[in-house]
Amino acid sequence: MKNIILSGSAEEIGKQLQESYDRMCSSTQKWMEMLQYDPYPQTGLSPKEVVWRKNKARLYRYVSPSGHQHKVPILIIYALINKPYILDLTPGMSLIEHLLECGFDIFLLDWGDFDWEDRELSYGNLVNDYIARAVQKTLLTSGSDELTMLGYCMGGTMTSMYAGLYPQERIKNIVLLSAPIDFSDAGTSSLWLNSPDYDADRIVDTFQLVPKDFIDIGVKMLRPVNNYIGTYTRLWRSIDEDNPVIAWKALNKWVNDNINFPGEAYRQWIKDLYQENKLVKKQFSLQGQTVDLARITSNLLVMAGENDHLVMTAQAQAALDYMSSSDKSYYEFPVGHGGLVFGNYAKKNVYPVMSEWLKQRSN
Repeated sequence: MKNIILSGSAEEIGKQLQESYDRMCSSTQKWMEMLQYDPYPQTGLSPKEVVWRKNKARLYRYVSPSGHQHKVPILIIYALINKPYILDLTPGMSLIEHLLECGFDIFLLDWGDFDWEDRELSYGNLVNDYIARAVQKTLLTSGSDELTMLGYCMGGTMTSMYAGLYPQERIKNIVLLSAPIDFSDAGTSSLWLNSPDYDADRIVDTFQLVPKDFIDIGVKMLRPVNNYIGTYTRLWRSIDEDNPVIAWKALNKWVNDNINFPGEAYRQWIKDLYQENKLVKKQFSLQGQTVDLARITSNLLVMAGENDHLVMTAQAQAALDYMSSSDKSYYEFPVGHGGLVFGNYAKKNVYPVMSEWLKQRSN
């Protein structure tokens, strides 16, 4: 609650205290009702159509409200452990909506929900059989000779894997948002995952398909107070101060809407990247092909959050050191991991920087 300044006679002070107490009770009641009964809002509402599919994955092309003003389409590659609608959360708070309004032709690869039959998928499968084909379909559907690849979080790492294998594919621009490239120091994640007792082989051999709850709890325990308590105190404060809560509801829906992690890909993610840092050492191979980041010459935009506890700024900034692009740009913003793609700050500060950079390199 806001600070209460008491003044006046004893009777007036008593009245002020009673009003404050009544307000607190009212806010708490609304808070409890919302947590128990209030439905999740609709998300991912920007119109789109499926232009290609493989198993559970879907390649979407978004419907542009004002036509395509820029020649080079954008293919968005998302991570494996959450749903991609964080990029199109709600109308008025959507990176995809912003890029569409700027006249870009937007495609997005949605991995779908991994299930038991997907447990043996590796990054070799995901890059060669899914991303490579999505790139081809994007070029064919858009009628363009070149494209921009935009990767968020692990999606950015996978974009870099693809570009390091297929530099001849006409990737004009690469945009990496909070994408870990150098895993030598991943903050709290390194302390946990590099422990001698953290055995990725044993985890994968036990689960085969790593459960979404296992991943979700692991991520949230990196900041347990903020994730388990702070989330709900922020909602209570919004209610008490009579601020809109639709954004909180939409974000909370996304945070808890996780997917299972294919076991073989998880094994590579932990062992080859977090524990052995093979990507920047030119030791990371996909189906017998070595990923060489130095082969990447596309125009490069890297964006990171100063307060990101999942991907350290140095992990993201390393892309500029290991990729051979002559046109390189790097921006840091005073936000956390999600703050680059969601929230008022992102809308006012991050989105315009990204779209302006792309406009200058998409015709």
